[in-house]
Amino acid sequence: MNKILGLYHKIRKKRIIKKYKNYLELSPKSAYLENFKVDLRHPTERKYLSIGDNCVIDSRFVFEKETGKITVGDRVHIGNSRLISVDEIVIEDDVIIAWDCLIYDHNSHSVSWEERKEDTIREYNCISQKKDPIFDKRWDVVKSAPIHICSKAWIGTGAKILKGVTIGEGAVVAAGSVVVKDVPAWTIVGGNPAQIIKTIER
Repeated sequence: MNKILGLYHKIRKKRIIKKYKNYLELSPKSAYLENFKVDLRHPTERKYLSIGDNCVIDSRFVFEKETGKITVGDRVHIGNSRLISVDEIVIEDDVIIAWDCLIYDHNSHSVSWEERKEDTIREYNCISQKKDPIFDKRWDVVKSAPIHICSKAWIGTGAKILKGVTIGEGAVVAAGSVVVKDVPAWTIVGGNPAQIIKTIER
């Protein structure tokens, strides 16, 4: 059974890479595991995802708009997590991202009720017409900002990193934290919203 499952995952990975080859720069010196998936909603001819050498990637990368971009450096581990971009997410070298994390560079909806009141009906209409659910989304009212995770950072299980955040070099984000503002280098943060718990000795 394990051999059959392994073969299925190999075939699935090859299909993903073949389908999106014009949009990806994936190092052949990295491992792409069973949960690796790319979801390009409205691609144009350019590179959306770049992954460096000696990485272990087991996550889903979602590009909800043609403007999204995700860059992953060398020696990065990303567990079964989800990265969603309409702006830009940069992950430098030697970063560890655990399981069940969400890295999301936009709000998805406007905070104004008047601007988001038709979001669900638009989505429903798209699905009814067998289109992508966000084909008719009003992106002009959705705020976005790049996310930057600096080298040597460690993002704990279940953490959520929201738009506009920079995680400093060597910083640790505790499991289950929600990060809504910048994290200084060589600190440990935790909680919702994440606060500095201590400084890391170097």
